Amino acid sequence: MKGKLLAFGVSLLAMATIGVVQLQSKAVDGNRDCDQFAVIRCGTMNADELRAEYDSNNTAGTNGYTQAQGDIKKVFTAMGISKADLQGGFKQGVVYKNGNVEVDGKVVATNAQMAARGLGGTQIAGTNAQKVSVSAMSDAQTAMVKLDQNGKFLYAVMKPCGNPVSATPKEEPKPEPKPIAKCVGLTVTQQERTKFSVTTTASAKDGAKIKGYNIKLYRGSDAIIDKTYPSTTESQTVVYVVETPGEYTVKAIVDTSEGPKQGKQCEATFTVTALPPPPPTPIPGVTITKHVDTDKKYARVNTNVAFSYKIDVTNTGNTDLDNVTVTDTPDRAITLVSVMPPSTSPESSKIENNSLVISKLKLLKGETRTFTITAKVPVYVAGKLANTVCVDAPTVPGNPDKCDKAEVEVPPAPVPGKIEVCLKNEDRFVQINENEYNEQIHSKNPEDCKTPELPAELPETGPTEAILSVVGAMSLVGSSAYYFASRRQSV
Repeated sequence: MKGKLLAFGVSLLAMATIGVVQLQSKAVDGNRDCDQFAVIRCGTMNADELRAEYDSNNTAGTNGYTQAQGDIKKVFTAMGISKADLQGGFKQGVVYKNGNVEVDGKVVATNAQMAARGLGGTQIAGTNAQKVSVSAMSDAQTAMVKLDQNGKFLYAVMKPCGNPVSATPKEEPKPEPKPIAKCVGLTVTQQERTKFSVTTTASAKDGAKIKGYNIKLYRGSDAIIDKTYPSTTESQTVVYVVETPGEYTVKAIVDTSEGPKQGKQCEATFTVTALPPPPPTPIPGVTITKHVDTDKKYARVNTNVAFSYKIDVTNTGNTDLDNVTVTDTPDRAITLVSVMPPSTSPESSKIENNSLVISKLKLLKGETRTFTITAKVPVYVAGKLANTVCVDAPTVPGNPDKCDKAEVEVPPAPVPGKIEVCLKNEDRFVQINENEYNEQIHSKNPEDCKTPELPAELPETGPTEAILSVVGAMSLVGSSAYYFASRRQSV
């Protein structure tokens, strides 16, 4: 009876030192739904000894061990391992504290696989009496490892109480990275008005390959250029020369081993501007106007009393003018006194021989320069006195280019018994006897004899010019006749 109790205690002790760990995967015999390994506390045995223990039916070890090996058959039977499964096929391996099992330097089972089965990594499947923690081992331990014909792990038998090995746990195998390829970006650089450089960049890693680039150029919605460039490099540059002004869009698609890659980052726009208009053909032009008392073409002035002329010279062309000359020549009865503003370098203005000359004048396009001349009529002279000013620019056709005049008249001294009136039809002043006054032909209003404004410019060439010459000659003849007639009346 005591012998039976002793045998029963030894059996319980052996079962307490035997554990089973299940690992996630499928055994090849189809009878088990997972791979596993058994832990045999204290003891060294090869496959033959393992089979012998399988048949020992919970007997004490026969190899000189001080501790029984336990009921191997019972444990393996619970694991679904038959004696036939122990017929060789074992390999020398290592079990690490992290739960990994290694054969020939390769990890064949991992702690992570156990965790995936909900076993907590190092928790042992089976009864409470069979639980063993691999992480409780003092070091990595040698083990006999059973693999199937494809090298897939089935189970292992080890001895965590003996034969530690110095080995570094192998990292769990990392999954193969997935090939990645993409179109990174597209940039446009303007080199000239109509010349643009387009560069597309791409990337490929973890086994992905670049095969080429398809680049399309659009004007509006129409693809005007569609071309594929075979290439294995990570950039492709294309140069476009586009003459037609407008906005253009360029899009790139990268052909890769992982399929076509594109996106908004690989699109861009650029604008071809129109040619600037040609510079205008230089057309120089100049004009000059003259007024008396600021804004009149005719004025009556007193003898030996200063009055003023205003001269405006204007650049009417589309280009600047240099070395413009203004010449003012009055009737000999008029005396020029001074000019404002005075000359400033390099301009020059001077009155010489009763003639004003302004030289080296510069006129910008559209610019008007104004000069004021002070003058007087020292002694009485009958009739209208003209003062003519002319302008000449070297680049403007003509010599001079333009002229204008203003007139003044000095009224005669009063004569007892006579009055000064305007001859309406002759536009001039005369003195008549008071009893000769006739409202039909005379006027006491000086405005009635105001000389009308003359056109600022007159045509200078062609038939009109000839007609004006004839009219001018006739005017001179008429003026002379009126002058002599007036002289006779005033005598």
